[in-house]
Amino acid sequence: MENLQKFDSIISLFTKLHQGQHTPPVGEWKRRQVPNPSAKSPAVQILIVDDHRYVHDVISKIMVNAPDMTIAGHAANGQEAIQFCQTRQPDIILMDVVMPVMDGLEASRTIHSLYPEVKILVLSSFQDHESVYALLKNGAVGYITKNSLTSELIQIIRTTATGKTVFSPEVMEQLLFSSQNPQMIYKFNLTDRELEILVLLADGMLNQQIAKKLTISLSTVKFHKTNIFQKLGVKTRSEALVVAVKNNLI
Repeated sequence: MENLQKFDSIISLFTKLHQGQHTPPVGEWKRRQVPNPSAKSPAVQILIVDDHRYVHDVISKIMVNAPDMTIAGHAANGQEAIQFCQTRQPDIILMDVVMPVMDGLEASRTIHSLYPEVKILVLSSFQDHESVYALLKNGAVGYITKNSLTSELIQIIRTTATGKTVFSPEVMEQLLFSSQNPQMIYKFNLTDRELEILVLLADGMLNQQIAKKLTISLSTVKFHKTNIFQKLGVKTRSEALVVAVKNNLI
């Protein structure tokens, strides 16, 4: 019963999700990028980072049905992703984990440090809890498996673009039920205000939106947010929400 209640909380918090080939020459992917990087567009700009050509092809076909999104570029490894961001920052990066030259973990750490406004959505075949936590600690805002490479991916990206955290069911199960989960803590001593802000963070609100809703200053929101992260033992919003759900804080 307890596990069912946890899943109910997750359903109300996260968007529900339904459900070798060789790397093509880098030059070929570069030719497929948007020809005019300086042109402004309201569409969500997406960078695909994966060392398998078929992943790029599948995502490209799915994106045809999303006029509010555009593929800004392609990269075969983390190093190429960083190089791309040095000249143009996408709104969202679909990041694989295991890649040659530089893996997704190191790339996410670097990109999040240099370009914190870029949202990194991990797209991987792996969902062990250790890799999930490692990516969340290094800037990822969500983690989905490649089983999600369906039309549902469009809604997943839209949800991510709003600032909300997204996990596929397989990943959430790993986070909730792993006996080795280092975040299994039961007493956090959060104040009423901190709990209130934590709930608003779970709703996808940004700091400025929280400040306006609660009629407090932006610096006060940041102060409470820092305290929340310290008490939960986390460094990112994504980690905070996982710990909060797992321990029935929200």
